[in-house]
Amino acid sequence: MLEKLAHISMGLGFASIGLTVATWAREKGKSEQERAHAERFGNFVGLWAPTFFLLGIYMLKLKELGYDREAEKLADELKTLKEKVN
Repeated sequence: MLEKLAHISMGLGFASIGLTVATWAREKGKSEQERAHAERFGNFVGLWAPTFFLLGIYMLKLKELGYDREAEKLADELKTLKEKVN
């Protein structure tokens, strides 16, 4: 589970880099004010990438340390409790 979330987070990091480039390139030929806005928005989206990459690395480290197994045990216990209630 943590590995899947880590890969999703890494993918979002790469997507934010692509979105930054696309935003900047799309607004390249318009007025000065629109280009400035596109550049600021592109920079804003570009700042998301490091956060997503760090989250992905953190989740992979948690999996490496064994926290994924603990999460699976908690999910199994929760499932058992729900079955007892029903």
